[in-house]
Amino acid sequence: MNDSTSDGLRWPDVFATGGEMGAAIAAHDWSATALGPIDSWPQSLRTAVSICLHSRLPTALWWGEELVMLYNDAYRSVLGAAGHGALGRPGKQVWPEAWDVVGPMLTDVLAGRGAAGNQDQRLLLDRPGLVEECWFSFSCSPIIDEAGTPGGVFAVVSETTHRVVSDRRLRLLSTLGAALVEVTEPEEVLSRTVKALAGSTSVLPFVRLYLADSDGLRPVAGDDAEPPPGAAASWPLAEVLADGRLRVLPVDPPDGPDRPGAHQVAVVPVPEPGGPAPTAVLVAGFDPRRPVDADSLAFVELLAGHVGTALAGARAHQAEHRRAAALAELRLFQALVERSGDFIAVATPDGRTVYVNPAGRALVGLGDTDRVDGLGLVDFAAPDVRDLWRTELIPTALRQGHHRAESRLVRLDTGEQLDVDHQTFTVTTGDERDTAAFVATVARDVTDRQRALRQAEALARLAGALSSARGRAAIVDVVTTVAPAVVDAAVLRVAIARPGATLLDVAGGGTPTGQLPVDADEPLARAVRENAVLPLPADGAGTTGICLPLRYGDGGALGALEARWFRPVADDEALRNLLDAVAGLCSQALQRAELTGSAQAMAEFAARLSVARSTAEAIEVILDAAPVALGAVLPGLAMRDEGRLVRLWYHDVPEALSTTFHDLTIDDPRPIVRALRTGERVILRDRADFAVRFPGLPDPVGAHGVVTTVALPLFDAQRGPIAALAFGWFRERPLRESDLALLDTIADLCEQTLERVRLAAAEHNLVTRLAGRLRSSALTTPDGLEIATRYQPAMTGLHLGGDWYDLVRQDGDRLAVVVGDVVGHQVEAAADMAQLRTMLNTLIRLGVPLEELFLRLTELLGVGFLGTCLVVVVDPASRAAHVVRAGHPHPVLLRAGQEPRTVQTKNALPLGMVDGPMTVTTVPFEPGDLLVTYTDGLVERRGQPYDEGVAALHRALAAVRDEPAEAIADALLRDLPPTDDDRALVVLRHTG
Repeated sequence: MNDSTSDGLRWPDVFATGGEMGAAIAAHDWSATALGPIDSWPQSLRTAVSICLHSRLPTALWWGEELVMLYNDAYRSVLGAAGHGALGRPGKQVWPEAWDVVGPMLTDVLAGRGAAGNQDQRLLLDRPGLVEECWFSFSCSPIIDEAGTPGGVFAVVSETTHRVVSDRRLRLLSTLGAALVEVTEPEEVLSRTVKALAGSTSVLPFVRLYLADSDGLRPVAGDDAEPPPGAAASWPLAEVLADGRLRVLPVDPPDGPDRPGAHQVAVVPVPEPGGPAPTAVLVAGFDPRRPVDADSLAFVELLAGHVGTALAGARAHQAEHRRAAALAELRLFQALVERSGDFIAVATPDGRTVYVNPAGRALVGLGDTDRVDGLGLVDFAAPDVRDLWRTELIPTALRQGHHRAESRLVRLDTGEQLDVDHQTFTVTTGDERDTAAFVATVARDVTDRQRALRQAEALARLAGALSSARGRAAIVDVVTTVAPAVVDAAVLRVAIARPGATLLDVAGGGTPTGQLPVDADEPLARAVRENAVLPLPADGAGTTGICLPLRYGDGGALGALEARWFRPVADDEALRNLLDAVAGLCSQALQRAELTGSAQAMAEFAARLSVARSTAEAIEVILDAAPVALGAVLPGLAMRDEGRLVRLWYHDVPEALSTTFHDLTIDDPRPIVRALRTGERVILRDRADFAVRFPGLPDPVGAHGVVTTVALPLFDAQRGPIAALAFGWFRERPLRESDLALLDTIADLCEQTLERVRLAAAEHNLVTRLAGRLRSSALTTPDGLEIATRYQPAMTGLHLGGDWYDLVRQDGDRLAVVVGDVVGHQVEAAADMAQLRTMLNTLIRLGVPLEELFLRLTELLGVGFLGTCLVVVVDPASRAAHVVRAGHPHPVLLRAGQEPRTVQTKNALPLGMVDGPMTVTTVPFEPGDLLVTYTDGLVERRGQPYDEGVAALHRALAAVRDEPAEAIADALLRDLPPTDDDRALVVLRHTG
């Protein structure tokens, strides 16, 4: 089977995914049609059919000269009864009743005369029950076949019947309303009604009105159109008048030759507002070309309501003969208020309501037929202001003739409160007496104005709260707690997109803070991903809403807001402007927090780098903290190795990825080595950018999901590239000017740190070599003593060079143990230490008395340096140790069978400040005793009291007291962790 045949056999499966019509097309026997089997269809037809089937709008496809018809599920409602057997048939056979309109339009498109279309095109369609008058808007486009000419027509149809019919009815209602203004006679109301409706045969084929009087119902007016003979005799006029219920009756015999289906007529009671029962009956015939549905019934009821309102007005006019003066003023008042958009109510002086105008009824939730004579004027007030109406508003109006204030009305159907500008005044009888016949209330709805004021105040509160919020969490809390009041939303959620991250941080809406994938099919994620405003349709709970993006100054999305309301909300310009203002404030605050967070991250990064003591520590900090400052992943650092080799350090990189970077050389073409080799900063926005700039090069980083990558060169003091730092993001991250500035700052910090630790390492090596030359001047160990000495450099090179020890053999078996610490570090301290050590050794050898030793040293060196020193002269023969101390830690003595104790001496000034002989302390030193001398690096710890360090030394010494001196020295250095200072240690045991 060749490829084209195979492809043709696949298309029925493709069509079958397009709904019920897709399945029907796939199963249809096309070999019997002008199109032939599906596998013979041109590709343009297959593609057009697939697009048609998956369209949500009513869409049809007409193919070939016969205009063979195919269509989707949504189009079946357009076809109506013609849809049975329409698939695959020529359009002329499917739609004969409309082909005189549709056919020429399709033929013109097929002939290459361009796209065509109609707005509100009237068609008569055979739909179940009747030939229905329908209106459609068409858009017909040519389908270009493989030959480059129109092979068919692609038609998208939108039925506008409901709008056209509604517009007709609204125009008729407007005509009727205008005709009934200021009519003062009931019969005139009815005649004008018929006259106004007579020209609307397309809406109401015929109209009759009957008025009730003492003799029963009598016909008052009718148009020239006649109902079918004998129909009027069957109308239940009296029953409708009695029970007030509308009835719909057939008036044509069924199966008429030219109009299939039955004509119908509505017999409608005409109520008068405030009246106890209907006073007239309206008989209206329905358009035989339209179905009688709920909208049709509501329309004739609305007509009857207009007539009833006009009748009530006419009767009120007649009643003013009984109350001439008062009702004359009331009639004039009513004529004005009928057209007013304000709430207007009239009540008797004791507060009983007698009238509410139509606009007022709509405002407070009263129907046209709802009676008001059982309501008091205060019943229209909000519950919490009713007492004020009773005690102040109405009494003041009766007393002074007028009262004005801002107040609130309540909707009687929903309980919703409305802010109003409220005026109450009296209407007198006009008979030269001051008797108030009525109390009138006029209230103008200022809810929108008050809402705007509240929103402006809330917007100001939001701006203030956001300006004082510190940190992103505080900003999110303000947005989710304060912003809902600004837009009067029931639910408000915010999603924040960290640059380059694949998850959104979501908060608000009464749910715990969580995360949402950026590629999720939810409105918040789509608003961020598409950077577009998304209206949200009503859901099952009846809420409507909108999602709008939060944006950076350059227009990029940094998050999204989702607002929902538990009521229909018009997406008007005022609401959109308000939402835009809220989004703008939130965006500014979040950008500020992001910049502050970046600054804090950079400060933490700088702080961590500042305590790095070696190149290895610096690289660890760079790989761990630099990506955090930018929210990046998969960091790597490349540096030159021996020869042409490049060494790569990395952090949290999968092994499958890291292995692809083994055995790098300096001429490797990949971005990180290119940045190291050339000093070029390489920024790849996405993997397509990588493919363009590095054609043919494998992309293992992209294969692991990374989208945006950066290779950042690092330079030495001579501006030569010494390293390259690379990292990336799992989502495309546009690098803005602020981000590029961060990259520059990161590069500067890394370069400074690498240069500093390089210099520190060089100095460390020098001082370590100097310290390593410490040798005991005593070439032999005196009899009766076991000695162990240790010098341990600091953890880093920054604090090296000040600690030292010396052993000086004296006459007999006496031994002078010297331990010291020079203030300062590095090369200068090492030089001072060497000079001090040499002079002390010389003075001891010259036999200077122990108590004068430090005084002579000061005389020789002056006071230009500071340090500490301890000299212990042990004499195994006399079993004594003589101690002199200049500001140095006390030695520790461990006697057989006893706990370690500190050898206390008289307090003394440090070296460089000694101005007189020192006090010598003598302690027993018996066989088996241990004596330990040391510098402060052995016991001092940052954040720990000095005494705790000494106590730790005592515990460690007691644990190894029976070990050889060498083992004791090793144990002390092992069990007492190293610090940022070097350590010198001498352990002596009296062996007897």
